[in-house]
Amino acid sequence: MLSWNNGMDEELEKANNPIRVYVGWDSREDIAYQVCKFSIETRSHNVEVLPLRLDHLTELGHYGRAKDTLGSTEFTFTRFLVPKLENYKGWAIFCDCDILWKIGVEELVELFDDRYAVMVVKHDYQPTRSVKMDDKQQYLYPRKNWSSVILWNCGHPSNKQLTKSVVDTATGEYLHRFQWLQDDEIGELNCEYNWLVNWYKEPENGSPKLIHYTEGGPWFKNYEHCEYGALWEREKFAYFDALNKMLEIKEINPYANLPQDIKDVIDNVLKYRVDPHGEFYKINFQELMRSVKVLDNKNVYAVDGAREPEDPKFNTSPYDGFLKSFIIGSGGQITHYEKVSKSTTPVVFRGITKSKHMRICQEKGRTFYYIDTGYFGNARKKLYHRITKNAMQNVGPIIHRPRDRLAATGLQLKKFRPGRNILVCPPSAKAMSCFGLDLQEWLQTIIVEIKKHTDRPIIIREKGSRRERTAVDTMEMALERNIHCLVTYNSIAATEAILLGKPAFTLGPNAASAVSSNDLVRIDDPYIPSLDEVEEWAAHLAYAQFTEAEITNGTAWRILNENQ
Repeated sequence: MLSWNNGMDEELEKANNPIRVYVGWDSREDIAYQVCKFSIETRSHNVEVLPLRLDHLTELGHYGRAKDTLGSTEFTFTRFLVPKLENYKGWAIFCDCDILWKIGVEELVELFDDRYAVMVVKHDYQPTRSVKMDDKQQYLYPRKNWSSVILWNCGHPSNKQLTKSVVDTATGEYLHRFQWLQDDEIGELNCEYNWLVNWYKEPENGSPKLIHYTEGGPWFKNYEHCEYGALWEREKFAYFDALNKMLEIKEINPYANLPQDIKDVIDNVLKYRVDPHGEFYKINFQELMRSVKVLDNKNVYAVDGAREPEDPKFNTSPYDGFLKSFIIGSGGQITHYEKVSKSTTPVVFRGITKSKHMRICQEKGRTFYYIDTGYFGNARKKLYHRITKNAMQNVGPIIHRPRDRLAATGLQLKKFRPGRNILVCPPSAKAMSCFGLDLQEWLQTIIVEIKKHTDRPIIIREKGSRRERTAVDTMEMALERNIHCLVTYNSIAATEAILLGKPAFTLGPNAASAVSSNDLVRIDDPYIPSLDEVEEWAAHLAYAQFTEAEITNGTAWRILNENQ
């Protein structure tokens, strides 16, 4: 009886104790660690995430290895301390910090198999670059990247060989190739649990559950637009949102994304603050004012739809944040339309409420920019915003673009597949009014026209709230209703349909027109573009939508006006 109780107590203790996930920490990649930790904790129910910090482990006497100049991270060898840190009992998990988790830790716990000392993805990885991350040398060796995600059976007898002395002195080859183990003591995981970016591909290799930015992630310069980069950025924004709420602050770093000319002025202000006579930094008051004056370049005027003099909220409502960000990145000033209506300086609007002013600009040949929701890459949180020059959508011509920005969104194109029903997605009444059309009249006309050419069932999906469209009834859900094709006027729904593998009919100015049909006579035989055509078009659109950081730092302004 006593033995039985002890066994039951052990099982209860195991069930109640959180699984520990040790994450490699590097002083150059703290943000990567924080986002990795956040992605684990927000998807798991019973987990404790701990950083493997070289300085802490050394100070506590757990680690004493001499500095290895060939090591690409500060946790190159500390990962092999996990069994010792767990007192050679139970299971624990290790992962590199440059990993984004899309699952909870419980899914990996289900894979624990006591037959093995470790469980890893057994990659046959051949790096595509000779350097990685921040210009670190990329080395090729057997079993490369096997040790970047490890399910540790800390209680396995063979792992007791990993003493402090061994970890301090054994070669990298011995440790990273698991040479203290027999081959049959190394269990194998599916590559979904250590998905090497730019090596594995969807859907051929499955779908990633732990995304590993092994060659460099978006937090490194020159890797901002890596594959699956947008997923990491979205997780980072969620992390900062949670941090802001916890700390009850508005901004973490208000200067992080400013363009260089504004940073230079701020730098000059700080120099003037400590050296007002210019003895050391040579910045006197006149020089400071000259640097400030350069900012007034009058490139563009921003017009907020809620900031007209006749509006009752004119003096009380805050100025549109995205328009303000656009002006920071481009130069110019925020204003209201009546004040600059006779000017020829370009103007920027956000949202369709200023359609009257956009028509006036078109009539007078005045350049305008239009900001609205991005074409793709957004989920519940708007990450991308489309910006179009002299139109509400980018209707072409298609410009051949690199695939970097497309890859950064994490978008995976879907093969076209047949269906039975026709999905009609009318825009909002407000959007239709911009083109002088009545929504209900247009919808009735279109239904009649479709029925002239087919007897297929018609499903009408009216535009709901953003919450409904992103959580309750997404376009992906709508297209799962055995859809043959989608019909719309100018709605972004057409772009979503093409990317999700369904042909579309666009009957108005639409970014998807280049890869869609526009004549309902062909409703039973719509144009189906090749995946190469879709990729070329999507890469083009990826250069026509931007994050708020890119709007603020001038990237959007530069791309919109390149080769002009």
